[in-house]
Amino acid sequence: MPGEPTVIYSAANTQQAHLLKGLLEERGIAAWVVNDSLQVAGGELPLGWTAAPRVVVSASDAAEAREFALDFERRTTHEPDPDAVTKEPPAEEWADWPICPECRQRREARCPICGVSGAAFPLVDLQQTDTGERVLLFCSACDDHFAPEWYRLCPRCGHDFGAGIEFGRPLPREPLNLRTWLVLAGFAAAGAVAVAYFVWLFRS
Repeated sequence: MPGEPTVIYSAANTQQAHLLKGLLEERGIAAWVVNDSLQVAGGELPLGWTAAPRVVVSASDAAEAREFALDFERRTTHEPDPDAVTKEPPAEEWADWPICPECRQRREARCPICGVSGAAFPLVDLQQTDTGERVLLFCSACDDHFAPEWYRLCPRCGHDFGAGIEFGRPLPREPLNLRTWLVLAGFAAAGAVAVAYFVWLFRS
């Protein structure tokens, strides 16, 4: 029957199923996601459809929707496409990653784009500039290339590299000078006078 619900795609997860549903609806094809809760929308659906989320369309749209779903699967599984542009870098280790001279652990870096920190970002490129070598790393959290920001202190042993991001470093304490002591003494004297006054007041 033309209006009978037809499964055109079994998704790996609910997010993928809803993404395909939205793309189909942008093309004018009404679609629904049937998952563990067995959502019923726009008519009766066959019983027993649980487990993996499925994308369902009307039987009259099934052929076009299946063709679109096949293209969707090819693009989301990252099969080779000569027209596609990808930012994925090679999984290459940077041999000259800075090392802490105290504990011999890698220096912590931060991605300035998303703020993620780590010591195992893959190398993308090494560029020669007028000021020296410029390294580009890859952040999987934001899927982008970045020039790393380095932390000043080693989080493992506290070694000070001399420059970098000072995250969580305590502010230096200034020594107490004569003026500070006089101010503190003045507050202490004023407090003592106030206490003596209240004691005299309640005894009267």
